[in-house]
Amino acid sequence: MKGKISQLWILMNRSQMANGQLVLLFFISIVEVAAGLAVPLLTMKLINQISDTGFALTSLLPVIGVLIVQAMLSAVTFYMMRRLGEGVVANLRTEIWEHMLHLRLTYYDAHESGETMSRITQDTNVVKEFVTEKLVSFVSGLFAILGAIVVLLWIDWKMTLLLLIAVPLTIFVTYPLGEKMYAISKANQDELAGFGGRLGRILTNIRLVKASQTEQQELAGGKKQIQQLYKYGLKEAKIVAILSPLMTLLMMIVIIAIFGYGGSQVASGAISSGELVAIMIYLVQIIMPFTQMATFFTDLQKTLGATERIVEALDEKREVQDGEPVTATSQPIHFEHVSFKYNEKYVLKDMTFTLKPNETTAFVSRSGGGKTTMFSLIERFYVVTSGAILYGKENIEQFNLIEWRELFGYVSQNAPLLNGTIRDNVMYGTNGASEQEVLAALKAAYAYDFVMQLEKHLDTEVGEGGIKLSGGQKQRIAIARAILRNPRILLLDEATSNLDNESEREVQLALQALTKNRMTIIIAHRLSTITSADQILVFEEGRLSGQGTHEALQKTHPYYQQLWHNGRLTED
Repeated sequence: MKGKISQLWILMNRSQMANGQLVLLFFISIVEVAAGLAVPLLTMKLINQISDTGFALTSLLPVIGVLIVQAMLSAVTFYMMRRLGEGVVANLRTEIWEHMLHLRLTYYDAHESGETMSRITQDTNVVKEFVTEKLVSFVSGLFAILGAIVVLLWIDWKMTLLLLIAVPLTIFVTYPLGEKMYAISKANQDELAGFGGRLGRILTNIRLVKASQTEQQELAGGKKQIQQLYKYGLKEAKIVAILSPLMTLLMMIVIIAIFGYGGSQVASGAISSGELVAIMIYLVQIIMPFTQMATFFTDLQKTLGATERIVEALDEKREVQDGEPVTATSQPIHFEHVSFKYNEKYVLKDMTFTLKPNETTAFVSRSGGGKTTMFSLIERFYVVTSGAILYGKENIEQFNLIEWRELFGYVSQNAPLLNGTIRDNVMYGTNGASEQEVLAALKAAYAYDFVMQLEKHLDTEVGEGGIKLSGGQKQRIAIARAILRNPRILLLDEATSNLDNESEREVQLALQALTKNRMTIIIAHRLSTITSADQILVFEEGRLSGQGTHEALQKTHPYYQQLWHNGRLTED
């Protein structure tokens, strides 16, 4: 428990919690508690005065004044608590979001997007609610209990000892229940993250679900997880159902005992009726925060579960951004005995070749041959298992990551577009481009004509994933984005796979212009896209088996001859 609480405190400090604001909040809370403790004493004085001299309106004024002050302090405390909590969760979400954006790609290979979203939204919200609603009220409640007990000991120590019998009984009951609540809460959060992952996966691919008619299958899987969440909810409810009535029972027993004992004390003249009323008010002031403390420990366990999951995410290794400046001039890329292992299986084995500036290289293999993996290694999405990739004479791992990736323009077979306008998508990653530059890129990608025919031109919304555009239109927007980026190294992964014959011809012309004076690396299965390449690298089962021009390989390489005669080169 101690280690878990220290984790929470470290997380709070990482969220740049305003310690000065927290201290001020505690101070105001203590003043509010002091005002609350004064109310029963003033009430006792009021009742005794009424018993002696009769009712007077002026005798009510001190009580009313203190109650007004307490209410004002309560309002200030509530607002400051919310402000503190919202500030903590905002800073925490910012840190997690920044951290997630810089995690290595291997993290996203192993975790669903919904699970990651759960860390940023649900788990941080649990922490926020704890800070906002529980932490300060727990501390102020503790002061209220201690203050009330001190005053009660002064009024009647015997009655106070009777009241304190409930304390060890309550601790004995709540501690084991809190441990169970922690385990249930952590399991519930894990299941909720899994359910969020399923929702994200299914809703993103809803067209595939409908086309495959798997609605019932996905419904069954979702129902199973919903039922599991339901079961965890019931387990939490059972603990609360035991805890709340038990606390109420203990408090009622104490109240009845104090009423009986207090009544006998008043009858015997040991205490006044005003003192009995004050004792009962103090009793209420003790019971309310005491009951809140019981739920505080269960909420603390929930928060510790959420904290553990947040810390696990924040402990994931990030991409190393810092490094040496990238060489100003174009250099060849050398693969020197590069091997790469993914999930304990080698995808690439002992790869050695060179990619030259201002030349076009095509990667050729059957599906799963490692072509797309090669792109990922070049862009440093993954780190080689053995060997090295050099840019000139320098290992690419030594370069500043931001500068390194600025060298690349990438056009994939899926032409991913973000929900937004055509302008947003063409300019994505190239902040500050003028409208004239955007239009020039669209013209170079043979996309200008269809964009200008749209009602809102550049401000046309493309929809989620570019659903409002055809495959060929999406591809040309992606090519325009690469053109605007003006990269030193161009990566084309099935760049013409979604185009009809006419669009392909136009885009091929655009790509021919784009590939001049820059290194171009192509993955393709359409032979027309690679026959003019300066060199073609042929991979078989993760190894380089051939290297040369289309004409040379067609004459000398049996595997390439087989691919040529089959009429296709498949992508990863």
